[in-house]
Amino acid sequence: MDTADRIGLPWYAGWLTDHGLIVTLLWCLFLTPGLMILIAPVLETRWLPLSPRHQFLSFFPGDIFLGLMTAGFLVLAQELPAEHRWYNSELWHGCLQGLTLIVACVLTARESRDGIYPERALVSPTKLYHNILLYAGYGYAIVATLVAVLFGSAWSWTLVLQLGFCLLPGAVWAVLVARDNTLTRFGAYQKASWAHVQDWTPFWTYRGRYRFRQLFTRRAVS
Repeated sequence: MDTADRIGLPWYAGWLTDHGLIVTLLWCLFLTPGLMILIAPVLETRWLPLSPRHQFLSFFPGDIFLGLMTAGFLVLAQELPAEHRWYNSELWHGCLQGLTLIVACVLTARESRDGIYPERALVSPTKLYHNILLYAGYGYAIVATLVAVLFGSAWSWTLVLQLGFCLLPGAVWAVLVARDNTLTRFGAYQKASWAHVQDWTPFWTYRGRYRFRQLFTRRAVS
């Protein structure tokens, strides 16, 4: 059994396993924030803001710390026993995938109800990627791996220390999430207007081609 089978991850998440720590971390950072940074100019014809003034801290630099924690869990999972256990069963993973998808839908519905994002921003490529693929995909892989490590590993003081080092960046991410939750409604609205925009357009449309040229013109001038 490879590591993906030991955890129970399906093919669309299993490719993250069986790498060294650095390579695993790079793949995690590619998923987020990397792909979000790439999606913005291609599908929305804009640069994704990373400044704390214009971006939620839980996303950047938060997702860097989240990636560090996730990579640590995935590497620890390589030591799981090559056995069929409840945490790598299809039933457990089916339930967990369904739960994370429900959570993604509930969070999106709440954002729509709160009115922080305009309706068109909620269906922007970056927002759909963030809510559906990251919440329901990346989040699922994190929880599934953590559960497998907690219930399938042979416990020792070494494992406790390793888990501690993995959870430390996760704690930093949680603090940044809490910091975002302390924003006033006006502050949250301001950051939301930069994080996911309603006037998005792919770069290959007529308006997108014009805006795409402006992106590089403004970058060159600045």
